Amino acid sequence: MQTVREWIVDRMKYKRKYGLDRIRAIMSLLGNPQDDYPIIHVTGTNGKGSTIAMLSSLFVHHGQKVGAFVSPHLIDYTDRFLINGNVMPEEDFEIVGELVRQAEETLIDEYEPLSFFEIMTAMALVYFSRKKVEVALLEVGIGGLLDTTNIVNSTMSVITSIGLDHEEMLGNTLEEIAIQKTGIFKQNQIVVLGNLPTEALKVAEIVGQAYNCDIHQFEREFNIKPFEEGLVFNNSDHQIHISCLNLKGKYQLENAAVALESFLLFEKKFHFPIDSSTIQESFKTVTWPGRMEVVHESPIVILDGAHNIHALKRFIETVKQHGEDGAQQTILFSALKRKHYKEMVDYLRKELPKARLVITTFEYVGAIKKTDYPTSEVEFIEDAYPFIEEYVTQASSKETLWITGSLYFISFIRKFFVK
Repeated sequence: MQTVREWIVDRMKYKRKYGLDRIRAIMSLLGNPQDDYPIIHVTGTNGKGSTIAMLSSLFVHHGQKVGAFVSPHLIDYTDRFLINGNVMPEEDFEIVGELVRQAEETLIDEYEPLSFFEIMTAMALVYFSRKKVEVALLEVGIGGLLDTTNIVNSTMSVITSIGLDHEEMLGNTLEEIAIQKTGIFKQNQIVVLGNLPTEALKVAEIVGQAYNCDIHQFEREFNIKPFEEGLVFNNSDHQIHISCLNLKGKYQLENAAVALESFLLFEKKFHFPIDSSTIQESFKTVTWPGRMEVVHESPIVILDGAHNIHALKRFIETVKQHGEDGAQQTILFSALKRKHYKEMVDYLRKELPKARLVITTFEYVGAIKKTDYPTSEVEFIEDAYPFIEEYVTQASSKETLWITGSLYFISFIRKFFVK
């Protein structure tokens, strides 16, 4: 008999399936555990993971039990399921996975086998119910409207950002992508919007009005600004000073504002008290692996998953700020062929002409290879691990190695540093 992990690996051969009938049937068999706790549903082109990390930290520091379902995992499947920031123990993984497998067996004559992401989603929803979380943070896989996670009746919907990504599934314009993202909106719920482009914002407002949502928009209902060696957050009810944000990158300020606005609205809805000093501590200590994560000092090595042009622009802003002292910057990049990797490489070359740009591949189906980009124009290496080993032993303490691209590439590299 297959183990739970063997069963999951076998299901990875099935492509992600759109449509919610199968996952609804499975969750019904499991007793609809997603109805046992309030849910904050988070979508966006970028910033979902960082926003969830900050939200989780805010809830934990206020003494609440919070579950978070995120993707992709950086080391192991269990990384996707967090309670108070801690990954799911192997024992729980086996128990919950077996429950979902048994439910699938019951329906196998009526429905196709579950896809990998359907299994992960079902496991998260069951796990959070079994652990009696007080709130769950649910990250959309792709889009929103047809995403597996959209079976939940969420308390709040959050859109962190909207840009061009996954066009083959979501559409080729910002308006089309916004229609997919706003598909998570529910009747009469609270909606928090990040700094969205005008085209996407118009769609969000139309959909929100149709569902009678209470919309809170960045720079309209709330904002965040630099203030006295820190930041100050403002909305109609609060002015909160944040002395330090542990997540690096200017773009994280917007994510922090979205996270804090969402947290304050949730606490207000359920009449929970908040504490300004506790909020400060939550931002000071928050971490999110693989996003502006310093994994080596002297020389500095930083991992940051910038897996599309929208994210790459923000990554480049941070690199430019960091490199103002003139020290050598090296960029190690890899991506998947299904992404706009040529545009991304060209953009890196254009915006960071003084940096040393190195392209590589990694062990993942669909990763770019040496033949996928003109190597006469860029430096290419076959194996990233020896390159990194040589860099950290020979580079000066003032130099910085930035490792970026696909989150699957970041996962591959992070294993090197974790070991």
